[in-house]
Amino acid sequence: MSDKYHWRIATATAPGSSHLREDIPNQDAVACRLIEVGEGEVVVAAVADGAGSAPRSDEGSRVAADAAVATIVDGTNRQPAAAFVESHAEALLRSAVKQAKIEVERYGRRHNVPVRELACTLIVAFASDSLMTAAQVGDGAVVAFNIGSGAATTLCEAHSGEYANETTFITSRSRPHEIASVGCASGYDYDSLALITDGLQNLALKMPEREAFMGFWNPMLQDLAHTDEPEAVPGRLHAFISGERVQSRTGDDVTIAIAARTRRSLEENPQ
Repeated sequence: MSDKYHWRIATATAPGSSHLREDIPNQDAVACRLIEVGEGEVVVAAVADGAGSAPRSDEGSRVAADAAVATIVDGTNRQPAAAFVESHAEALLRSAVKQAKIEVERYGRRHNVPVRELACTLIVAFASDSLMTAAQVGDGAVVAFNIGSGAATTLCEAHSGEYANETTFITSRSRPHEIASVGCASGYDYDSLALITDGLQNLALKMPEREAFMGFWNPMLQDLAHTDEPEAVPGRLHAFISGERVQSRTGDDVTIAIAARTRRSLEENPQ
């Protein structure tokens, strides 16, 4: 009997309690793809957080997340081996950030919307059996985990400003891909990846160190990795981030994308 690794993914997004009270739409966005590259699988994910002061930032974040994921998917399909060499992975991630801004600007011109009204942050990441890597502009977090050992590492630094709650948007810099924080971890050391927008930071991370708080992460990671019904995990994630435990501790929109690598038998799952 031979074995092969398989990725499970789950995402969820929900408006924050303050947005619900003020009838403001969810300004976060999430995009995720699972693709086959060679004999393996690659997870590609992005989360974006629209600026609260930008009236159409929900549209900007959606365009940015979709564009970033599409750029990574295209790059890994065109150069599958090169994509997982660290230097090439960084170039691909920066290209994804660059393209995300281009697409947001293009969307603004097409719909006659000033780009400042589409302002958003962006985190984009991809993971294979050998490499987990991400780029970040703005706040939020991306974390790699080893579910068995409980080890975790935050891959990128957040961009914070001089004042509380101040951050950097891809639309506020002429070349956001150049200032993006890029980080990576070995896929041999870590088997799970998670992206969150800043609405979950104070629950999911020990601040100010920005280390993963495993009391938050363990239940959902174990659920995704070990459940017999992985298709039900997104519903449970949504119920959790929409529930009282989360909503009572943050007024901001909340978004999460998680991926876990599991081993499956090729005898039981013939290709």
